[in-house]
Amino acid sequence: MSGTQRRVAAAGGLLWRNGERGLVEVVAVWRPQVGNWSLPKGKLDPGEHPLAAACREVEEETGIPVIPQLWLCRASYVLPNPEGDVLKWVDYWSMRTEKPDAVFTADDEIGERRWLTLAEAREALTRPRDQQVLKAFAALPAVTSTVLLVAPAEVEEDWDGPDVTRPLSGRGQDQAVRLAALASLYQPDRAFTATGRASVQTVEPIAQAVRCALSGDSVFDTEAHERNPERSSARVRELAGGGGAVIVCAEPEVVCDTVAILADEDGVQAPDVSTRPGEAWVLSLSGQKLVGIERL
Repeated sequence: MSGTQRRVAAAGGLLWRNGERGLVEVVAVWRPQVGNWSLPKGKLDPGEHPLAAACREVEEETGIPVIPQLWLCRASYVLPNPEGDVLKWVDYWSMRTEKPDAVFTADDEIGERRWLTLAEAREALTRPRDQQVLKAFAALPAVTSTVLLVAPAEVEEDWDGPDVTRPLSGRGQDQAVRLAALASLYQPDRAFTATGRASVQTVEPIAQAVRCALSGDSVFDTEAHERNPERSSARVRELAGGGGAVIVCAEPEVVCDTVAILADEDGVQAPDVSTRPGEAWVLSLSGQKLVGIERL
């Protein structure tokens, strides 16, 4: 690899809906400067998380507010440049929307927005990277629910009271705020936590950001989990059956076991399930069946 090769990170999305023709449709945009149809995407701002960039770029280019679902793939390619080739990669997520007919305004960068069936998209989107995304999307069943499974953020070490009342540390509070910025993109309409104070404090910023109710659920406590390790994963399936997005904060060992059990039961390849304080997993389900796992 050339020492002068620059690297550029970008992100985008495959935004889909159930069309009037009874077929799944995806959004494509026309780029007049290059003369082609493509999936919406764009470069990350400095310090921006790829997921946040993907949602921002898709909404900017299509005019449609989006709700992310699951990560689909990373497309990489090299752009020749006289000053040194540029290695560019784009992370793509599947996305849904509650406002598919939001107003679109054309500009110099995006001249038109169009909903296409998957068959039409395969014909219109000529770039290999777009074909890669379409293939990844078509290989999956429709995602009907997203469960954000969160471990409590960092807790206060010096605490004389009962462990259940141990609060977040200052750093833990910062972790919870940063997590809320990403988790709120999924627009969860329900939130559940283990009964410990740290779990509640971890989820509060998210619940406040999206204005959803917050409920305690002792199924996600370590003590209950030790008595019945399968109960937490069964509860996640129950919650997923309601559709939409839900956030769950469980004790750390409960998070790890739940991800591992769901993946094993449904034949989904699981990464290392170790989970740091304040870290979250995005579990994508079709009905009550797990179809994708992503570390947020």
